[in-house]
Amino acid sequence: MQEIFQKTAKPERIAELRRAGMLSAASFDDYSSLRAFLPDEGLQPLISHYWIVRWNIPQDITYRPTEVLASPMINIFFMSDEAFLYGLTTQTFEYEARGSGVMAGATFQPGGFFPYWGQPMASLPAHKSDLKLVFPDASAAFSRRILDKDDEAIAMEIEALISQRRVTISPNIATIAEIVRAVSLETRLKSVREVSEHFGIPARTLQHLFQHEVGVSLKWVVMRARLLEAIGEAYRQPRPDWVRIAVDLGYSSQAHFIADFRRATGRSPAAFHKDS
Repeated sequence: MQEIFQKTAKPERIAELRRAGMLSAASFDDYSSLRAFLPDEGLQPLISHYWIVRWNIPQDITYRPTEVLASPMINIFFMSDEAFLYGLTTQTFEYEARGSGVMAGATFQPGGFFPYWGQPMASLPAHKSDLKLVFPDASAAFSRRILDKDDEAIAMEIEALISQRRVTISPNIATIAEIVRAVSLETRLKSVREVSEHFGIPARTLQHLFQHEVGVSLKWVVMRARLLEAIGEAYRQPRPDWVRIAVDLGYSSQAHFIADFRRATGRSPAAFHKDS
């Protein structure tokens, strides 16, 4: 099983984590380790990777590093006392950790969970749901058993569980992946209209596709990518010019930019920069 997310030098590592949506990335490696593995080739259109996080936190310290800017990807979790899936949310995803521990999971591609859910993704609850709804063998006992293994063995156990479900891959999965990749990498794609023109697909068709098979609007996916750019600017500059950043990201209104930033991160740009 091929490992990915190898550690790099500290500045590059922090940048990598921030691009993934981990807002307070600088402290992540202080107490935690992350390993990730690619799925079998046949599952790669549906699953991005399997991941294992281990932490060892000094006594009397509670670690709250991960205000993760939500992504258009479903995660399933295996912890010492439960197994659950976490639905899509347009807010930050936070958790805290104490002592020593391990958790593992799988991150599905945008639209990759749709064949397993078997109905419009907008119907998936926004927060925690019992994983047995989708994978009946995903019990707390299953979680405890696999978390006693080494990292690669954990990833293989998760893949075996998922592989028990035979599903039909949507013909739209490649298009969704291409659009999400382009929006993330092409800074000139600042709106649904520009994405529509770039791919030659009507905007209304794209909006329906993303709501139905991804579970969030394409507009939100575009907004998230642009806000991650703004957050990167905030970390790189001692005094960010938020007016210029908003204009560069395609916002015609500073108030609109601030509202989107606050909705996604829970703080205004100025407050976020002050705390970073």
